Amino acid sequence: MAQIARYLAGLCLAAVVHVLGLRLSSGFFSIVDPFLILTVVHSLRHGPAWSAVGGSVAGLTEDALTGGLYGLFGFANTLVAYVSAQVQGRFVVQQPLQVALLCALAAALQVVTLSLLQFAMVAHGELPSAAATAAKMVTTGLAGSGLWMLTNRVRASISRRRLERSRRLRIDL
Repeated sequence: MAQIARYLAGLCLAAVVHVLGLRLSSGFFSIVDPFLILTVVHSLRHGPAWSAVGGSVAGLTEDALTGGLYGLFGFANTLVAYVSAQVQGRFVVQQPLQVALLCALAAALQVVTLSLLQFAMVAHGELPSAAATAAKMVTTGLAGSGLWMLTNRVRASISRRRLERSRRLRIDL
């Protein structure tokens, strides 16, 4: 239950960042995708099934906020979450540089998936520019790595507090 609450809190935060970013600049969304960052970081902590569910929920939320074809981001983020969880299961992805690389590759996978889906569903689908794709990969890698380090520090802090509380509560007879 706590995992679901943490995920929903992250989803709400991603939605707020998305809306505030669009208020600042209309091009914000093409470079920074907070739902993708949430999807990848979430998939690094969970298995493929729960990651796919989380990616689907994040993608459908993103679809609802962007107003495009409903389901494009849902499918793309589900695929990204599943692949990220499989990579985490096969390799040990724990260092910030590894997380940044995985986030950047996840951004590339999302762009390719969205482009293929748009060409399949829309008569005049547009490819994103190479510069926008590179910028999205860099920002996703940096933000994903930063979020990974932040969540690790918060988890370590919580663990230290629990350990200190258990030491204080110990009764010596």
